[in-house]
Amino acid sequence: MEFCEGRPSSTYRHYPIHMLRFAYRHVVLPFYESVLHRRNNFRYWGELERSQWLPREALERIQFDNLRRMMAHTFEHCPYYREEWTRLGLSPADLKEPQDIWHWPLITRDTISNNRERMRAQVPGMRFISKATGGSSGIPLQFEYDTNSEERRFGAWYRGYDWANAGPGSKQWALWGVPLGKRPRSKELKDLMYGAVYRRRVVNSFELSDARVPEFLASLNRYRPEVIVAYTNPLYTFAQQLESRNLVPYSPKSIVVGAEKLHDFQRELIQRVFRAPVFETYGSREFMLMAAECDRHEGLHLTVEHLLVEVLDDEGHPAPNGEEGNVVVTDLFNYGMPFVRYVNGDRATAGWHNCSCGRGLPLMSPPLGRTLDVVTVSDGRHIPGEFFPHLLKDFPAIKRFQVVQDVPDQIELRLVLRESWGALDRSRLESLVRDVVGPVMRVHIVPVDDIPLTPAGKLRVVVNNVAGRRPAAAERVGASA
Repeated sequence: MEFCEGRPSSTYRHYPIHMLRFAYRHVVLPFYESVLHRRNNFRYWGELERSQWLPREALERIQFDNLRRMMAHTFEHCPYYREEWTRLGLSPADLKEPQDIWHWPLITRDTISNNRERMRAQVPGMRFISKATGGSSGIPLQFEYDTNSEERRFGAWYRGYDWANAGPGSKQWALWGVPLGKRPRSKELKDLMYGAVYRRRVVNSFELSDARVPEFLASLNRYRPEVIVAYTNPLYTFAQQLESRNLVPYSPKSIVVGAEKLHDFQRELIQRVFRAPVFETYGSREFMLMAAECDRHEGLHLTVEHLLVEVLDDEGHPAPNGEEGNVVVTDLFNYGMPFVRYVNGDRATAGWHNCSCGRGLPLMSPPLGRTLDVVTVSDGRHIPGEFFPHLLKDFPAIKRFQVVQDVPDQIELRLVLRESWGALDRSRLESLVRDVVGPVMRVHIVPVDDIPLTPAGKLRVVVNNVAGRRPAAAERVGASA
């Protein structure tokens, strides 16, 4: 694709597609958002399209200016932060350079759950949007943000997806989660209208099964989208089933995956089956799109105009470049309920890089997974969750798996198996796992009929019920109730 240079993509060579996409992108959607709903999504998208080409140093200055304004607002209008920072002897006036933020306390899900009302901005007339996220634990976290923040989030989403040729106006087939339970007819009609305006057909990833693969394939082939947007694991499972049955799906221009970590072997299979490039994204319910790949695939561009992302070690200090740490996020535009140095539960490799595309937006390495999605060994080691997909992909008889640690000296591998599984497979797998976790750990292999998804429709690779819910850094710094 040529999109990285800011020129029209190859899609535009197809005249009818170009005209339809142009009409939605420049007429239908701007009217729907800017005129009908009076939202500034497209204006903020335009600003971000321009700022992405600024030098990195200029973007870092913008980021720091936005941080200082947010911190001043937070101190003035949010009782929890004002009291906590005053108790610690901190004032936004002390922010003279970016590194000064390291003195501020961290917050966690528990902090928000215990102080939600007092974390909201006490500003007369401010409009709030309430949201909830289940996270890896499935326990909902309730929070708010203001309407202007939501519009900026949509602008960032448009930009990041546009790098994958999946911006507003593109025709999308989404293998995604849908709300559970019976919903009011009015909400269903609203979703239908939104899907029609945005040219987005959503199929329920929760309902994907071996028996329904032909049905999902027929939906894709009939709709003929420009882009597939999907949860990583359901799309990978879908691709596996298609390849094993020699079924050929419609090939889109590109594929965007998110909500779950993308492993290299998953990217390889998905690209082979659908014959289209895969673009990884990183986001969360709390912040929407945080980072995304451009067509150089050298890492994920951070939305630094809107967010400050740090990677800290378990003591709360900046992790050295190339080392793993906890992801900490500050939202620079949620003036309704500020998130200042929020430990979001993800792990990532420290160090920002530059991309050959020429954008000033720094690159982060793809996140490694959730903090709890590791196996902890009694000798102090941490086995990252990604070890298990890389190992188990070489066992064709394993359809799905989950690693559960309920006690410190034992792990349980729950496996959904094909008939080809045998005693030699079991012995080989147990030996390979034991070579890594060591002799102090007991390894139990347990065949199961199914592995349930989380309430958010995701598959947790590792469930660590031994590790605390919060990193040591969050226990040590701030996060008081």
